Amino acid sequence: MSVRELSCGMGLALLLTSTTAAAAPVVRPGLVLRPDLAPVAVPGDARRFRFPSGSGFVEMDVLDGVVLHLRGGITPPHPDARSLGGRSWRVPTAGPQAAVDLALQLDALDGVSAFPDIQLRPVRTTNDPNRDGQWYLDDLGMDTLHAHTLGDPAVRVAVVDSGIDHQHADLVDKVVAPYDAFSDDADPSPDPGEYCYGASTDVICDEHGTAVAGVSVATADNGVGIVGMCPSCSLVPIKLLGEGPGSLSAETKAFEHAIEADAAVINNSWGFTSRVPVPVTLGEVIERAAVETRDGLGAVVVFAAGNDNREVGDEEMQALPSVLCISATDSYGYPTSYTNFGGPIDVAAPSATVSITPIGELTTDFGGTSAAAPVVAGLAGWILSVEPGLSAAEVRDLIVQTAVPSPYVTHDENGHHDTYGYGIVDPVGVMELLVSAEAEDSGLPDDTDDEGKEPDDDGGDKGGCATVDATDGVLETGFGLLLLAMPVLARRRSP
Repeated sequence: MSVRELSCGMGLALLLTSTTAAAAPVVRPGLVLRPDLAPVAVPGDARRFRFPSGSGFVEMDVLDGVVLHLRGGITPPHPDARSLGGRSWRVPTAGPQAAVDLALQLDALDGVSAFPDIQLRPVRTTNDPNRDGQWYLDDLGMDTLHAHTLGDPAVRVAVVDSGIDHQHADLVDKVVAPYDAFSDDADPSPDPGEYCYGASTDVICDEHGTAVAGVSVATADNGVGIVGMCPSCSLVPIKLLGEGPGSLSAETKAFEHAIEADAAVINNSWGFTSRVPVPVTLGEVIERAAVETRDGLGAVVVFAAGNDNREVGDEEMQALPSVLCISATDSYGYPTSYTNFGGPIDVAAPSATVSITPIGELTTDFGGTSAAAPVVAGLAGWILSVEPGLSAAEVRDLIVQTAVPSPYVTHDENGHHDTYGYGIVDPVGVMELLVSAEAEDSGLPDDTDDEGKEPDDDGGDKGGCATVDATDGVLETGFGLLLLAMPVLARRRSP
């Protein structure tokens, strides 16, 4: 047997892959009953049950009965069975839970396939007007995750970027500790004239930071805009970039503020257009963020790989041991033409082209690795909403080890590819692992507490890593060639 083990802090080792010489069992496609992970009633709705499926979980309304299909000419195994024609039968029950229980019993009999009589309705619908255009949520199966939870406001996702409209209707209710590291004040909003490139000085042109925040945490079911990856997570908006060159001091202040705000996730859709070694002081504050917040569990630090179609060096920010480095794919799963590549790439994610803007409109041409990184940051926030006891390192490992290798390329003997990393992020795979581990660890079905009771319900020039100016590899911070003297960091990544 060959296995990869991942410790998720839940008292067990999770087996992610396994091969064996034993004969494979006959697999029935589609929805089947699993005695090891039985359907579970959704709190607050007596007919609504969550069923495991090959692609994650699906929620359905259970009727008062069981549908049978008999093989091999056997007779119906229940006296109340009524014919549906041919070899199909229906057994009435006293209610939905009785239907689930009886279906499990009958499906275990030889020659019998059984399933509760159901009415299928969408896994989740929201009233957000632009949700239908968010193709990347569909590709990632995020409705399945959102049906389980929309996230936890206790999980703080920091977005370090250009100006962020923290008063936007899709963000305002979740904002915690806003900060402008560029101007050193408490208002991270984009300023009029920034990134207008001479067209105007009195309008808001900077959409980048707001779009990044929207992809990660835009509020669901509020009748506005879009749905974020972790729509109930909180937002710590940190403005780093404004008109003019960036500075090492501003970058350092941004991370120090994220630490002070106790961020659980820190997204960085910014970087250098050329290969610039990370200054030692910045590298150290990034590494501190990964271990100091959340009482020592640390923040998941996510960096966009960059949009320069170049190799990311082992000495750059994206290659730091605590960083998840994200490349970008299109809607077909192919790498975008501009995405950076190299050994530091951890995983790929779709470039989320649809998001919000600071003037209350929708952008459909957001892109770059800038739009892929917040997909992963939002997923990290969702993970910590489900399992808040995981360390940042465990979340990074979970995302990397559940990633799906691309079928378009050959990954190396360690499972890595310079463009895709260890594969494309797989939120449904993450959820299946977390939810099944929760159930196995507790000995109870998902969504029950320790006593078996249901819980109460309570794209442009600024894209990716190409925002901070650099000339001939020298960051314009006033430190000159000092930055080029930084030692090369050792290559990391060994799944």
